[in-house]
Amino acid sequence: MTSMLTMDKDAVLIIIPVYNESKRVGQVIESVIDLGFKNILVVDDGSIDQTQKELNKHPVMVLSHIINRGVGAATETGLEFFRRSRQYLLAVTIDGDMQHSPEDIGHMISQHMEQNAELTMGNRFLQKSNSIPWTRKLYNLIADIVTSIMSMSIVRDSQSGFKVWSRQAAVLIHIDQNGYEFCSEVAIKAHQHKLKIIQVPISVTYNKDVKGKGQNLKEGVKTFFNLIHHFIFKH
Repeated sequence: MTSMLTMDKDAVLIIIPVYNESKRVGQVIESVIDLGFKNILVVDDGSIDQTQKELNKHPVMVLSHIINRGVGAATETGLEFFRRSRQYLLAVTIDGDMQHSPEDIGHMISQHMEQNAELTMGNRFLQKSNSIPWTRKLYNLIADIVTSIMSMSIVRDSQSGFKVWSRQAAVLIHIDQNGYEFCSEVAIKAHQHKLKIIQVPISVTYNKDVKGKGQNLKEGVKTFFNLIHHFIFKH
């Protein structure tokens, strides 16, 4: 079985969806490059700050949305590039705000390969951390319950965007939800397609800027109704 030690990192595509991340995305990119991953695709989701200017400083591929469509749409744009680019065996999706540690990429890929997984999900709650705000914990608990009910499987940390995708997973799972609810959508569809899913502990950092953005209770309510509409009324 191929391991991370012998795997060609050129066969891995790192996908980083961003929106107004000019202050942090450069650090994410440089950290990924330092780890030996050279194929980096940044999907700029209609940023109105200096994100594009920052991206021009780094050796990365860039796809841009004309308007802000949402992190789900940006992730799908990156995965569609992966589907069409046959030279990559795996894709890794990681946030562009330094919430996730790029240092975890190697371990996630190793576990993905060793366990012959098709979708590997980073789980923030498998290791003790006091940095996760209680509001995020509450939101994730609600989202996990909803996702588990709709997938008819136990799903933990369903809202993590840090994932390793096999080509099979990317081909079978097309993201329809534009917003944060896409994470639940991915988990539900992965279970529906009976893909082998594993979870790997990851570390997270929530600084002041990160705490003020992203998922919250309001997004949790929105996620619930969007998922109900999509999976009941459209299927």
